[in-house]
Amino acid sequence: MVEEMRIVRGRIPLTSQPLFKNKTGQVTIFIILALILVVSMLLLFLLVKKPDFGFGDETNPQSYIESCTREATEDAVEILLETGGDLEPKGSMIYRNEEITFLCYNANYYEPCINQRPMLIEHMEKEITTYIQPRISNCFQSLKSELESRYDIEMGDMGVITKLQKNKVVVDIKRDFKMTRGDKVQSFSEFKANLVHPLYDLSKVASEIVNQEAEYCNFDILGFMIIYPKYDIQKFRTGDSDTIYTIRDITTNQEFKFAIKSCALPAGF
Repeated sequence: MVEEMRIVRGRIPLTSQPLFKNKTGQVTIFIILALILVVSMLLLFLLVKKPDFGFGDETNPQSYIESCTREATEDAVEILLETGGDLEPKGSMIYRNEEITFLCYNANYYEPCINQRPMLIEHMEKEITTYIQPRISNCFQSLKSELESRYDIEMGDMGVITKLQKNKVVVDIKRDFKMTRGDKVQSFSEFKANLVHPLYDLSKVASEIVNQEAEYCNFDILGFMIIYPKYDIQKFRTGDSDTIYTIRDITTNQEFKFAIKSCALPAGF
């Protein structure tokens, strides 16, 4: 009996075993947390720091020019939507502190308006090109400045063409761009950017409204929206017999506004 008691007393207390395991577990947890913290900091650094031209970008500068061009195109389109298709409205009216172009105009009483933009789509293509061309040139200059510490850069003259197509705006850029480092030469001559946008379709609807106003001094909004339910068209007539049309693409919520002055009536009518 005494011997059994000694053996029992000689055992390691059971309470000391989990204590040792808890310390080991705590160390493991601290190591895992430290690793998570380090990884999180690295990810944060990579996401927050300004993008630069890594080797992958250097071998394909189209991605940078495309992104830069798309941003400029978005800004140009936004202006045209608000002003009725002009960068700097000429022949316009002020509506809610905004200057909006007359797409159809006649100041004479009772007479239908005259279409001021019979080539509306082509006009807006030129307006977009006018706006984005200097910004695209700056994009190329920024690209050149970034790369010329590692490459010899040669650039030719630049040509920009904008096309409005169904559900998109396409910008084609022609420019020779050559990168040379040692005996390695990379040459590019064409860059392209596509902006998904309903500007083409909104312009087609605007042209239809103008044509009917020029012929009938009216446009059947309800009938048109029944046939083409993807559009919401609003018409607001001011006290000066001027009319503001707002065409909204319901899917994208993009709006195009323009003004019309047609079949004006004398005061009192």
